[in-house]
Amino acid sequence: ALAALLVCLALLAAACGGGNGDDGDADSGSVAVSSDPVILPADTRPIIEDLQAKIDEANASLDVALQDSIEASPARDIDDAFFKGFKAKGQTSAGSTRRRLADAQVYVPRQTDYPARFFAFVKLANADDPAAPQISRLRVYEKSAADEPWKLALYVTVPRDFVLPEIRVDADGFAETVADENGDELKVDPSRLPAEFADYLSRFAEGASSDLFAPGRFTSEASEAFRASVDKDAQATITTTVEVTPGRYPVQAFRTADGGAVVLFTENVNYSYAPAPGKVLNPISGSEGLLEPGEYSSLQRNVVNMVAAVVPPADAEGLVQIVGTTGGTVSFDGEPAAPPSPSGSPTPPPPTASP
Repeated sequence: ALAALLVCLALLAAACGGGNGDDGDADSGSVAVSSDPVILPADTRPIIEDLQAKIDEANASLDVALQDSIEASPARDIDDAFFKGFKAKGQTSAGSTRRRLADAQVYVPRQTDYPARFFAFVKLANADDPAAPQISRLRVYEKSAADEPWKLALYVTVPRDFVLPEIRVDADGFAETVADENGDELKVDPSRLPAEFADYLSRFAEGASSDLFAPGRFTSEASEAFRASVDKDAQATITTTVEVTPGRYPVQAFRTADGGAVVLFTENVNYSYAPAPGKVLNPISGSEGLLEPGEYSSLQRNVVNMVAAVVPPADAEGLVQIVGTTGGTVSFDGEPAAPPSPSGSPTPPPPTASP
């Protein structure tokens, strides 16, 4: 309603300017337009509460259409695939727990056009059991155009003891973001962070340490988990190739009071599976609803991860902390195995590049 009012006021000014130059440049024909923000920090709480109620409704019924009306990519792509998997397993809901918004720290950049976004650190309580542990999530909400609704675009579950660094805000309460020209003031330019993280994870076979990322659950332990999974597949005569690449979602970087930043971005993890000569693959766990039952000569799986990081200032001694990753399989494809030869012996699959 606020955005529509601002548009009407701008059009009214254009129609009634009178040609005296007060509302524009008569020579160039330009007309002054409102520079008011499309959303104010005080207006966000109803948006978060409304979407949370609809998220619970969609989860309770596995309603993909409802989910698509309240989520944008990448959250929509991940959650739609989850719903397909649940339905393929015969489930009728994603779980019985209803969530209540217990707390929300909201940070809105000053924005005068679209797409517009805001960042929130929310804590969700069990609506039916107040004593149950709360869930902590970092979220990005997005409005793609003036006539479009607000949607949940990205969310990352973080540990319950996670403490969000203080986000820097200006005198009007708007959150300060990291401008392109200020990236060198941080340990790593936020625009480079997805590529740096993808490169680090892609080197999992080396067991490589890092002089950029601090060790922990989402870095060194994740790297070791990649290696262990590939080794386990090899023991089952399956060659697994893992490729990590930066995701497409625009990097969101919010300046912290200490000169660092909280950064949210996405990563793609692409898995390729190939059996030993003469062998075939069957759909694996996680492919339900995305891949038809059968025998395959190769499988390809794409996972999208939403990632949150805390980046220190360039002159700080600390390393980049990956504080959470949340994601899921968004696609599963396969090359059907060739039928047996007339002699009854299996036909070997085509050669596949080794990792």
